[in-house]
Order: sequence, then structure tokens, then C-alpha cells
Amino acid sequence: MQIKSKYSWAKHLDFMVVDLVALFIAFIISYFLKFHEWDFYTNDEWTRYLFIVLILSIVINFFVNPYSGIMRRSYYMELIRAFQLTIYNLLIASLIFYAFKIGATYSREMSFVMYGIYFVLSVILKFLWKKLLVSGKVVVKTTKQIPLFVVGKIDSIEKTIRNVTAGDFKLYDIIGIHLIDSEQESLDVEEIGTIPVYGRDVYEKHILDHNIEEVLIAVRPGEVEPGVMERLNANGVGLNMVVESAIGFQPEDQYIQNFGVYKALSIGAFSFRPGQLLYLGIKRFMDIVCGLIGTILLIPITIIVKLVYLLTGDKAKIFYRQKRVGQNGKEIKIWKFRSMVPNADDILQEMLKEEKWRKQWEENQKFENDPRITKAGKILRKTSIDELPQLLNVLKGDMSLVGPRPLVEGELEEHGGLKLYQKVKPGITGWWGCNGRSNIDYRERLELEYYYVKNCSLYLDALCIIRTALAVIKKDGAQ
Repeated sequence: MQIKSKYSWAKHLDFMVVDLVALFIAFIISYFLKFHEWDFYTNDEWTRYLFIVLILSIVINFFVNPYSGIMRRSYYMELIRAFQLTIYNLLIASLIFYAFKIGATYSREMSFVMYGIYFVLSVILKFLWKKLLVSGKVVVKTTKQIPLFVVGKIDSIEKTIRNVTAGDFKLYDIIGIHLIDSEQESLDVEEIGTIPVYGRDVYEKHILDHNIEEVLIAVRPGEVEPGVMERLNANGVGLNMVVESAIGFQPEDQYIQNFGVYKALSIGAFSFRPGQLLYLGIKRFMDIVCGLIGTILLIPITIIVKLVYLLTGDKAKIFYRQKRVGQNGKEIKIWKFRSMVPNADDILQEMLKEEKWRKQWEENQKFENDPRITKAGKILRKTSIDELPQLLNVLKGDMSLVGPRPLVEGELEEHGGLKLYQKVKPGITGWWGCNGRSNIDYRERLELEYYYVKNCSLYLDALCIIRTALAVIKKDGAQ
């Protein structure tokens, strides 16, 4: 058994240093804003003030331990923790200065400004530090990846691996796999990718002998060999159940709740958290601003597109509108530059009569080398210019810059429902647009959209836009 350190804060001294740097910079900025000078180091009173707030920050970090699990935190939880830490620092510093009457000349206004700046800087600097750690450009032994052993099934193990290693912070290093439905009971040499697979009679021993602290169980508890979970737990191994695998479906929302002395996993309908409600307001403001700018830029683009069509001998209208399902199931009509022949819908019905085309459509809702796409349309799709008129829908409020792909009526029901999909406005681009675009199958696309709805944030929106732009530049996956 591997004993975990009681002082887990010590594993993240690097993040404490980052916080102290943020506080130091915040002090310098707030001092300049108050006195319009940078010479705080010549003033003993303010030098003492800086020394005290830095020492207090270290003491607070020691008792509060704000860095526990910092590498696996969501962006929303990181904001909450950073805000809590800022409040602790502000309140305790104010209390100390007042109780001991230290520095009567200190400005409360400056303290509020300083800790406000500190909050913003600490969030940004810690995020950048995480990115450096994950990139491998900076190596800190205390923040290395956590060894993880995965128990799963043959038909879903690749998806499990992909989901565990997804995200911006690669926290876990999968060092072993056990497949509960493997026909061979002593399968200790096979690999999936570069990850070794261990058979039924050796995987438990391997976990204990190699001091693996975390095991991810991506199957129902009853499917694991009898006694294994109990023995691993007794030896201090952390057991992590995948909710979808444990209960048979992916709930919209889940959280732990107490019922007397029992702890229960409560599952229910998804609802936005208070912080996300603020995010939705900011998101709409950004949609309006970008929609206005984009609509103005759309005018010369429209002229160029029309000229391209005329040069290819196509004199039909360059715009067309499609019926789609918007937020909460509302019907919307989206604008696009036409990239197909005018009678594309009629041709589609004829194509679906052939098994070859029908199979492609049922699997992906699109065709490989679609014959309906015009010469100009191929250019528009390759560059994603055909999507730009949807800025009009963004301005109107039917769509957003970032969101799930707008679906046709009945499309979602054909692929398992996922009512959560419609909790937000559809977008011009989305999480699917920067994670494979047309190179992934339809079901995977829906799962990516589902992930976005549950985790949407300003950061995720910005990441979607940047990644989509890079994908367009590389011409990656557009059809």
C-alpha cells in the first residue's frame, strides 16, 4: 500500500509561488494606481505592508490547502477556489491590521483594489502554469501525472481511454488495463496502443505491487470479479466509478447528497449554476458585438461569393435558409451561402433510394464526395465561408457564435434523444468543430456537443473559436 502525504499542499509549492507572484504584482500595480510611483521599496511602511500580506498568504495557504486536486479541477471550480482564497486573504489581512493597529496610513481602498487584481492574476497565472506543466516545457516533480489503472470492456475501452486523456490538462497516465470480458484469463502481454493489458489473475497483484493509487472502473460494480474492489479499497487504492457505466446511462446532472448517514449519488435534470448564468449574459453581449462586426464584414464577402458563382456559370441565388431546431426545441431558420445545386433536396431523396448513399446518410448525416456540392460550394465549405451568413442568426438571437450544431427536426430523436443538447443556443462552431470536424462519426459528434453543454464557459468558447480557426487554416476535416 502506498501512503499518501498528510501535507498534500507540499506537493504544490509551485502553485503557492505562483500565487505569491500574483500577489506581489497586484501590490505593485495597486501602489502605482494610488501614488503614481513605483518607489514602494523606499518606504518602510509600505515595504512592511507587503511583507505582512505575503507572510499571511503563506500561512493561509498552509491551513486552507487551496491546491488539493488543482490539476483535475474544472475551470468553474478554479474560479470558485481562487475567489475563496482571495476573500480569506482580504478578511484576515484586514483583521490583523485592525486588531494590532499596524500601519494607520494603509488605505482600505488600495487593499480592495490589490486583492481584486490578485484574484484576476492568480487565475490567469495558475492557468498558464498548468499549461506549461502539461506541455512538458517545465518539469516539476511534484505535479507529475498520476498513474491510473483502468478496468473496462473490449468494445468501449478505446473510448474510455480517449475520454480520460481528453482535456487541456493531462492529469492521468494510464499504465495498465484489465478487460473484464476478455476470453483469455491470463492476458498479460497484449497491448492497446502502448498500454499493457493484464489478465484476470494478475491485474490485482500488479496494482498493489506497483503502488498504483487510482483505479478507474468503467463497468458496472457487479461485473468486477468478486472481492477485488474490497481488497483494493482495504489496501488504500482509490476506486473511481464511471457514472454512466455504474448506472447504465449518462445522467444530465449528478452530485453527492447525504440521506441521514448514507451518501447517495443524486441524478436529475441539468440546470445552469449561478456562475454560468452570468456567463450566459456575457456570452450574449459578445454575440451582439461580434454579430454586428461580422455582419458589416459580410457585405464585401457576399459580393465576392456572388462573383465566384457567376464565374462558374451558376446564376441562382447564393443565399438559402434551412429549418433547424434551436434552443428548447424552438424552430429557427438559419442563413447560409448556398454550396449545393438549387434542387439539392430533390436529388437527396433520389440518392436515399440507393443503399450505398442511404447507409452513409444514416451513419453521418452527410455523404463522402457529395455530388450535390457545386464547384464554388467546395471552396466555400473547405474554408467554412458558407457558415458566415449565420452571423445574422447570431445577431437576431436564434444562434450563438459557439454552441451545438443546429439539427433538423427529428434528427436528435433518431440518435438517442439527448434532450440536454437543446439547453443552449446552437452555434456557428462548437466543441465538435475543433475536435475532428467532419472526421468523426455522428454519435461521437453528439457526445462532444453534449460535453460542451454541460461544461460551457467563456474559456471553452474562446478555445472553440481558436481551434476552429486553426482547423480552417489547416483545412482539417472540412467537407
